[in-house]
Amino acid sequence: MSEMSPVRSALDQIKSQDHVLDASLVSRGGMYIMGGPLKGIHRETFAAMSAIILGAAETTSTELKDKLAKVTIELTEQTLIIVGVGTKYLVTILMDQGGDREKVTDLTRELLANAESIL
Repeated sequence: MSEMSPVRSALDQIKSQDHVLDASLVSRGGMYIMGGPLKGIHRETFAAMSAIILGAAETTSTELKDKLAKVTIELTEQTLIIVGVGTKYLVTILMDQGGDREKVTDLTRELLANAESIL
């Protein structure tokens, strides 16, 4: 069994939730690790932009003297949720317009709380 299997399993559990289209693990440096994104999307660009967006949001939250919970990007047909996982990683979750975003976010944090120790 690969050392990445627990992380892959966590991403699969996230993807199995209602209305979740895909989930990816990305380094905070913008490197794609595993998971999606969906077909036709350039992984490297998607990963880099996700890391930049999360980093900018964290800087903003620091300036506002608050803690970032997650970044949510509402598109016309989908929602992208970016959640920081420890100091080295983030998870991107693509959902359609239905579904419980808080439940999925909480599940993501729970399943990947130890991602850094696994990786």
